[in-house]
Amino acid sequence: MKSTTSRKSSAAQAPSAKRTRKAAGPATRSATASRSDVLRSGSKAQGTANRIEPDDPQAAILKAAGEILDQYGYDGLSTTAIARRARVSTGTLYMHYPDKHAVLRALVWALQTERTRAAESQYEAIANSGDWRAPMREAMLAAYRLRMARPGGRSSRRALQTSPELWDWDQRQTEELAASMARAIRRRKPQIDARTASRIALVAVTTSVALLDQASADSRRASWILKEAIVLREAYLAPYLD
Repeated sequence: MKSTTSRKSSAAQAPSAKRTRKAAGPATRSATASRSDVLRSGSKAQGTANRIEPDDPQAAILKAAGEILDQYGYDGLSTTAIARRARVSTGTLYMHYPDKHAVLRALVWALQTERTRAAESQYEAIANSGDWRAPMREAMLAAYRLRMARPGGRSSRRALQTSPELWDWDQRQTEELAASMARAIRRRKPQIDARTASRIALVAVTTSVALLDQASADSRRASWILKEAIVLREAYLAPYLD
């Protein structure tokens, strides 16, 4: 009798346990849904924040590209990575640049233009100042400071080698910079003919650019490379400008 009563008691309790489990089911699903809602909400909020674009998207894109080049090199450069770093949509990026190569070209152009303008102001001083060595020295140091201060200033030089178009453009920029120095040399020393001045300037500028590339690529050796580069350029130019 006791065994039968015990089984009946257990059977009577079982539906209650089932009802308890069923009652708990919706609450568990509710908690799970609540967590999912929070995650979705956070994701939407983050996406919205990421779409708050800068006032000057092009400047932000070029800055981001330079930072990526400095940190990861050319292999790490992609339109997706650039857009994410610049906090712009890929659609906005494509409005200004069709691909990452166009971004790289624009970055190199902007950096080289800034360097050229800075150098030309120093070359003007070479033509007119009493001591040509001081502005020539400052031209070298200013070029190095620009490379180190601007995002992509160092790594964009290496990236030039990935594009024949960019490499050719860089060579033309070097020739234009040399032409600017040649004009300064002739203003300082009118007796030097144009052809000779052009040759002197091209050797001086090409050598300086190569040594600046070395200095900006290795911060541990930069100080003495710059020092020796200045000594070398002054020694080369002294017979013509003194």
